[in-house]
Amino acid sequence: MRNKQTNSFSSMYKLTFVALFVALFPFLSLAQTCDNPTEICGNEAYSLSTFVPASFLGLDIDSCLTGNNVSVVRFHTTYLGSTQGVTISFSGVECNGMTLEAIVVEPNALDPCNTTLYTAVSDCTSSTTDFEITTYDLYTNTDYLVLISTNSSIVPTPCGLTIMASGEPLSIEACCPANIAYLESATLDVLGGDGGLGYVWSPAAYVDNPTLYSVTVTPPTTTVFEVIGFVEQCQYSDQVLIVVGTDIDIPNAFSPNDDGINDYWRITGLSSYTRSILTLYDRWGQLVLRSIAYPNAWNGKNRSTPVPAGTYYYIIELNEPGVELDPITGNVAVIR
Repeated sequence: MRNKQTNSFSSMYKLTFVALFVALFPFLSLAQTCDNPTEICGNEAYSLSTFVPASFLGLDIDSCLTGNNVSVVRFHTTYLGSTQGVTISFSGVECNGMTLEAIVVEPNALDPCNTTLYTAVSDCTSSTTDFEITTYDLYTNTDYLVLISTNSSIVPTPCGLTIMASGEPLSIEACCPANIAYLESATLDVLGGDGGLGYVWSPAAYVDNPTLYSVTVTPPTTTVFEVIGFVEQCQYSDQVLIVVGTDIDIPNAFSPNDDGINDYWRITGLSSYTRSILTLYDRWGQLVLRSIAYPNAWNGKNRSTPVPAGTYYYIIELNEPGVELDPITGNVAVIR
């Protein structure tokens, strides 16, 4: 899956939390230690303000985590294979100018506090302001810890920040966008979630079995389907578009003579394709009209000048993300 860094912290020492200190200061929360870390899910922001006194015995961890207070955060990758890393964002850092040191490691699942078994999956980063860490390639369905330390003699540690993890390893993927005819069906799949926990597809009315990873959908019109998947305590979602026909009705003639009858070239359905581009040319290939999403029906004028009666030729590019749709071409007669 990845060229996993094998420089396990050979010089790493047992991370020991000072029990006597905690006994003296019972108001300190132990919810952020290595054996009971703060749990975070992808793409969600979490406030972090609790640091627990810690002692690192032996040499520094590759010159990282030299502080005397630590906070530990855990995230778990989904089942979606990816060659990208996870980005850990630290924002709103307010630590009275103290330096934060952070690194992401893969712990041993059976002994998560044994730092001699940790494997670094990111560089060590230090900062007094907002910053980010991006990991190396990660395994699927695996625990990782974000270790954050700072040096302070004040109790509780006067430090607060917001942490968020994001990236493909913390996501699921719905596949695949399609273009079908009216009353036809399409098969959709989802990757990345825990199949044992099931899925939730919506709108369920057009899905044969909305709890499975592979479903058959039969939408009557162009529809965006959403699927929610689960990995441990986290919930992830993705969307996929199914285009039914083109849902566009293009008249082949109109009469812009200001008699109140058929004065505009009204194309129904095109405005739903917000990235669509319509270009219209005269018989000599000169551009007459260019419109994005066609918000206003054409009145038969080039700028403010009425165009001559005759045949005009159009190209409509729908530009729908994730779906390959051929351009729509044709002609329209201007009758005066």
